Amino acid sequence: MTLHATRAAALLSWVNSLHVASPVEAVLQLQDCSVFIKIIDSIHGTDEGQQILQQPVPERLKFVCSFLQKNRKHPSSPECLVSVQKVIEGSELELAKTTMLLLYHSTVGSRSPRDWGQFEYKIQAELAVILKFVLDHEDGLNLNEDLENFLQKAPVPSPCSSTVSEELSPPSHQAKREVRFLELQKVASSSGNNFLSGSPASPMGDILQTPQFQMRRLKKQLADERNNRDELELELAENRKLLTEKGRHLVRWRARCE
Repeated sequence: MTLHATRAAALLSWVNSLHVASPVEAVLQLQDCSVFIKIIDSIHGTDEGQQILQQPVPERLKFVCSFLQKNRKHPSSPECLVSVQKVIEGSELELAKTTMLLLYHSTVGSRSPRDWGQFEYKIQAELAVILKFVLDHEDGLNLNEDLENFLQKAPVPSPCSSTVSEELSPPSHQAKREVRFLELQKVASSSGNNFLSGSPASPMGDILQTPQFQMRRLKKQLADERNNRDELELELAENRKLLTEKGRHLVRWRARCE
């Protein structure tokens, strides 16, 4: 089965909206992973990946895979979601899957406002469907297979199919759905993070303001804070060890002088 053209186009629109590189017109243009690395740098707000860009493609892929694994809801899961070999061989499906995961992690981990209104309605609706799918399936035992089925033509109907049809419906058919989401928005607004949401009437705004997404984002923030704390504690322990060692050297030096 071939790649779902509409979903691939939506993913490329998102990539191009980031302005991290020259516009990408085909999924295969992502094969060298340079755009992926620049997206990761934009997520981190650093230029850590610049050195990796000087490395061959396999090393770049390892960097991308490491990021995706670290940011999974369950990082200890042994399943690798991206096949290095398939990317090297030019698998559009594998490249689209990588892009899909980067979109999800970028949106979940973002601390900056995003103007989703810059996208055409159909593109924005497709991006919302993609986010909703990952959000609903990231706890699944067959996430890799689920992602691949979703990205191919004639995807297998899933429990979120009703959501998909709703997301792709034109604005004139969304009155009832907007009432439902406005109720959810009232619950989600207590988080104080509404700056991430798009227009309340937009598909992306609907998804980002649901309690499900807000909770996932909060858990991501808490996990990041724990990781930062662990890194700081490790750095502190290493500094204490270094100071202790210097103190011992100083004591020995004084003893010799005396």
